[in-house]
Amino acid sequence: TVLNTTGAAARGSLTMSVAPAAGGNTIETVSLKNDFAPGDSLHEMEMCIAEPHLWSIDDPYLYRVTVHLSVDDPGEVTWNDEQSVRCGFRDFQFKDGYFRLNGRRIFLRSAHTGNHYPIGQQIPHDPELLRRDLYYAKTMGFNMVRFIAGVAYPSQLDFCDELGLLVYEES
Repeated sequence: TVLNTTGAAARGSLTMSVAPAAGGNTIETVSLKNDFAPGDSLHEMEMCIAEPHLWSIDDPYLYRVTVHLSVDDPGEVTWNDEQSVRCGFRDFQFKDGYFRLNGRRIFLRSAHTGNHYPIGQQIPHDPELLRRDLYYAKTMGFNMVRFIAGVAYPSQLDFCDELGLLVYEES
């Protein structure tokens, strides 16, 4: 979604690129030239990654998807913006009576958290507490965590991706 607050349509381009999240060369890039109408406008881009490195509980490989917006109108203000998000490629399904991650049968070993903490309960006095329970669950051999009484913070979901923990979140 592009938000154009100038009050006039602008011509520009969106460029989407994918690279390993840990660093390295860009794997793929696509660009889209378009007009950006005043207000919000939605633009869809599609990219194919040949033979992606799949995320798994034992190898939580992540990619970084970056979208760069560039608008340059002669005599007008030039705008540039960039947003990135990390993601993993994975397929999780229930098939023939078993859970499968990337086509391989997996036995779920899940712990749960109420996402409550001492001294403050919802917002811990020590931000590291948001990560510590998840780290402990992984080191004890769990491969999934269930958030039962509070929604996971985005930083916790990112940490689960880094650790190789599946997430079951109840809202």
